[in-house]
Amino acid sequence: MINEEGKKKIRLMTRIAIYEKTEGKKNEPVARYFRSDYIGLKILGAIISATMVFAMILGLYVLCNSENLMIDFYKIDLLAEARKLILYYIGFVVVYISIVAVVFFVKYNRAVKYKRIFSRNLKKLLSHYGRKEDFEEEDDDD
Repeated sequence: MINEEGKKKIRLMTRIAIYEKTEGKKNEPVARYFRSDYIGLKILGAIISATMVFAMILGLYVLCNSENLMIDFYKIDLLAEARKLILYYIGFVVVYISIVAVVFFVKYNRAVKYKRIFSRNLKKLLSHYGRKEDFEEEDDDD
């Protein structure tokens, strides 16, 4: 018959194992970074991908409207159109980066939260086994 202390250990070990198999695999790479480094890296990637997407959208626009653009080419004020294009690009990138920053900020905070819960459960489990050094010696035999 398992006593209440044994049941607590089993519950903790189960929680730890479930975390390691599911959330732990996703959260570990995220939680290794500082928040500013993680979000900054994702924003840098977002700038690059937003630029590529904007270039593709611009290319599709030019491709679909090439006939009208050729007819009106000499009537177009190129400097004004370039300014407008730059403003569209900046607006697109700002909106895209804002969305990416919020999404990865939430993802980072969630990963750190679950990592803290995992660490707390691990400490509880280690306290059930006694000193940490005793537990590590047992683990070295594997």
